[in-house]
Amino acid sequence: MSHLRQMLLDDIGYTAWANQTLLAVCSRLTPDVLGRDLGASHQGLLNTLRHIYYAERAWLRRLLADALPPLVEIGDQRLFADAAPEPILEELAQRWPEVWQGMCEWLNQSQDDLLTGRMRTVLPGGGEFLLSRAEIIMHAVNHSTLHRGQIVSMLRALGVKPPNTDMFSYYMVRQA
Repeated sequence: MSHLRQMLLDDIGYTAWANQTLLAVCSRLTPDVLGRDLGASHQGLLNTLRHIYYAERAWLRRLLADALPPLVEIGDQRLFADAAPEPILEELAQRWPEVWQGMCEWLNQSQDDLLTGRMRTVLPGGGEFLLSRAEIIMHAVNHSTLHRGQIVSMLRALGVKPPNTDMFSYYMVRQA
C-alpha cells in the first residue's frame, strides 16, 4: 500500500472516530438542546452534525462520480441536504458509517495515479480550477475538523464537558 493511500485512510479513520465520539456525547442531550440555535455557523449542534455528514457524503459522491460541479454549487447547502424531515441524531449515527466505509472502499480500489490525478471544476468567473482527489479527501477531513471544533465550543457553552477529538488522541486510541 502506498504511503499516500495509507495517510488518506488514516485521515478517514480519524474523522470517523472523531465524529462518532461527538455523536456519543450528543446522544446524551435532549432534542431541545440538540436543536437549540446557539448562533454558530449552522445554528446548533444537530444542524452542524448534519452539515458535516452532508459534506462528507457529497464529497464521496463526487469522487464516485469522478466529477465536480461548478464551484458556485460546491458550497450551496441546498444541493446536498436531505429533504425535510432531516435526519435526527440516531439516523445520522446509523447512516454515517456508510460514508466512511464508502470512502475507504473507494480509496482501496483506486490506483495511486488516480489519487494524484486532478478533477476539473469551473470557477464562478468561468475559469478552470483543478483539484486532486487526494486533496479532496484532505479537504473533507479538514472541513469536518473545523466544524467539530465548533461543536466542542457549543458543548462548552452549554456546560457539557466535550470529548477530546484531537488527531493525537485518535492516534493514542488507535494504538491502544
